[in-house]
Amino acid sequence: MRMQRPVYRITAQRPGSDLAAETAAALAAASLIFKKDNPSYAAKCLKHAKELYNFADKYRGVYSNSIPDAAIYYKSWSGYNDELAWGAVWLYRATQNKMYLNKAEQLSNSLGSPEELSWDNKGSGVQVLLAAITGKQVYK
Repeated sequence: MRMQRPVYRITAQRPGSDLAAETAAALAAASLIFKKDNPSYAAKCLKHAKELYNFADKYRGVYSNSIPDAAIYYKSWSGYNDELAWGAVWLYRATQNKMYLNKAEQLSNSLGSPEELSWDNKGSGVQVLLAAITGKQVYK
């Protein structure tokens, strides 16, 4: 396909917590997949997952506000707390660091009762993972 493909980015001044935390979750999950067969790649994925998550948490904002062209196709309707919780729960699974579990549980309190898992809303996925990890009835 031949067409112009503009490149966009998020920064501290133009944050995208949802985008960065979602990517952190994917990299944390990838680190689990590659941990046995390619430990150096798994470590690299996990390192970048942590960095992205810290960025997402420190510089909070919705990516579609920072990248207006994205709002045409993928506007964030649910905000970024669901992705911050999603990233935290996957980082907990990858690291077993309770800080991430505590963050995920804290953030999940603001998600209400999600009914779907979608590109925009990770709330139900957070609840499924927290139920499996903690066994707490509140997530079931």
